[in-house]
Amino acid sequence: MGIETALLVGLAAAGTAVSVYGQQQQAKQADAIASQQEQIARDDAAYAASEAQLQARAIRKAADKQRAEARAALAGSGVVVGAGTAEQIDTEIQQQSEEDALMAIYDGKNRARSITQSGNLAAQRSRNAADAARIGSWTSALQGGATIARGWNTSGANAPRA
Repeated sequence: MGIETALLVGLAAAGTAVSVYGQQQQAKQADAIASQQEQIARDDAAYAASEAQLQARAIRKAADKQRAEARAALAGSGVVVGAGTAEQIDTEIQQQSEEDALMAIYDGKNRARSITQSGNLAAQRSRNAADAARIGSWTSALQGGATIARGWNTSGANAPRA
């Protein structure tokens, strides 16, 4: 084998190694990004659900205040609180506020679910990129092997015959 052939085979091997290493690093990075995307989605979803619980709590607290003010106003005008129309008003305020609180929780759960799904889709895209990089590294390795094999194969054809 001539020095030129050995040099070309060595360069092909080095180029293949660099290509494979680079694509493996790209795959690791894409896997890391997928993990980060999932964690961010989980954190954002938990925040959305927690925010909805806080909103529901604020709605219920405001309703309690509104009910107390309504009772005080009715009692101040001489109406018997806890009976008849006064009780209906109190019950209606409580029901409407509970509906609002439950809608806030429901909306928060829907937002959390949507955030989680978006995060999972983004993570899957990153995993697909990692898989593509791994496949690319194997393709590079096989192509490099073929190039090296051709280099060895051609070295015998150039050798002088005795």
